[in-house]
Amino acid sequence: MTETAARALVAAAHATGRRQDTGAAAAPVPDGGSHFTVLVKPEVLTPEAAADALAQTLRVLGAGGVRVLRCALTPAADFAVRGHLHLHYPRLHRVAADGPPALTSGARRELAALTAARGAEEALGALDALSRDPDLTPLALEERCRKAGIHKLGSGSYASVTELHGRPVAVLNGFLPALADGYAGPGALVALLECQSAREIADLREHLLGALDPATADPASLRGALADRIARQHGIPLSEGRNGVHLSAGHLEGMFQAWRHFAAPDGLGIDSTPLGRALAGAGVPLAAVRHLATDPDLAGDRGGTLAPHGATEGLRRDEVLDRVRQWADALAETGERL
Repeated sequence: MTETAARALVAAAHATGRRQDTGAAAAPVPDGGSHFTVLVKPEVLTPEAAADALAQTLRVLGAGGVRVLRCALTPAADFAVRGHLHLHYPRLHRVAADGPPALTSGARRELAALTAARGAEEALGALDALSRDPDLTPLALEERCRKAGIHKLGSGSYASVTELHGRPVAVLNGFLPALADGYAGPGALVALLECQSAREIADLREHLLGALDPATADPASLRGALADRIARQHGIPLSEGRNGVHLSAGHLEGMFQAWRHFAAPDGLGIDSTPLGRALAGAGVPLAAVRHLATDPDLAGDRGGTLAPHGATEGLRRDEVLDRVRQWADALAETGERL
C-alpha cells in the first residue's frame, strides 16, 4: 500500500463517515512467517493528523520488513459501538466488567499477594468501581490508578491499589473505561492493517513496536516514530495509556484479529487465515479453534487455569500449532461443548 493510497483512504473515511477498505488481496495470504494485525489508535488518527500518522506507520512497517496486505479505516466511535474494541481486547474488557472471577488462577494468586501486601480490603473490576462512586469519572479513575501504580497480574489483567470512599481497594483494569472513552471523540478514526512478515511476532513486538511509553521508545519504532514525528507536530499528548499503536501479541491473537477485522467481513472462516489453514490441515476441529477466539479460561497443566492468548505470547508459530492441537484434544476428551 502506498502513502498516496493511504491518504486517499483517510480522505474517503472522513468524507463518508463509514469504513473504507482497500479490499482483499488477489491471492491468499502466504503460509509461513507471521500474520498479524496492527491497530493504529484514535489518539493519533485525529482529523488533522490521520493522513500523516497512517503514512508514517506504513514507512516504519516497510522499513521493518513488514508487508501490508490490506488496510481498513473506520470511525473510532463506530469501531467501539459495533463491539470491535471489546473483541480486539476480550480479556481486558471481561476483567474490567466481571472483576476477580474473570482472572486466571495465576492472576488470582498475584492479586492475593498484592492485596495482602498493600492492605486492600476488596478487589473489584473497573466498572464496579465507577458504579460505586457517581462522582468518579473514567479519567479520574485512570489517573488515580496510574498514580498508585499498575501491576500486571497476567494476560489482559492489571491491578492498582487505590482508595474508594476512603478505603484501600484493588481496582482491576482501572484504565479501561477512560481508554474506551477515547474512541468516542468526534472525527477520530481507527486504522487496521493486515500484515505479513518473515520476522517472528515476538521480535516485531520487541524491536519494531516500541516501548509502552512512546516518549521513551526508539524513534525508529512505530510508537517512537508516531511520538517524534506526528504527535509532536500536531500537539498530541501520547502516554503509556495512549500510545498510538498496537501489534498482535502472538500468532494466535494475530489470527483472530485478522479474521475478525478482515476475513469475517468478507464472509470467510478462520480457515482462510494461514494459521487457521494449518490447524485445519493438522486435523484440529475449527469449532475448537473458534472456541479460543474470546480468550476463555482453559485448564492448565497443574490444575489451574490459563488464558490461551497470553499462554501463546512469545511462542513460535510451530509451538502455537502444537499448543492449540493439545487444547483441542483436551477439550474433546472432557466432552466440553464447543
